[in-house]
Amino acid sequence: MPLVEAFDHEGALKPLFTAEFESLPRIGEYLSIDTPPGYFKYYNVVEVWHRQDTEGGGFRACIRVEESD
Repeated sequence: MPLVEAFDHEGALKPLFTAEFESLPRIGEYLSIDTPPGYFKYYNVVEVWHRQDTEGGGFRACIRVEESD
């Protein structure tokens, strides 16, 4: 299961959230996050990329999302 960091805007230095997915989300897909008490936040995936933490280190999957009503 890939661990994916989600960012809410370009140039963000800290992820909005980090989650494991069965497969890497693709551009145009929607994500929903359960928020108490029984509500959801919906996000649209608008960008996908991979970044390397350190030189010679492993790559990490990243997505940029926009909140959707």
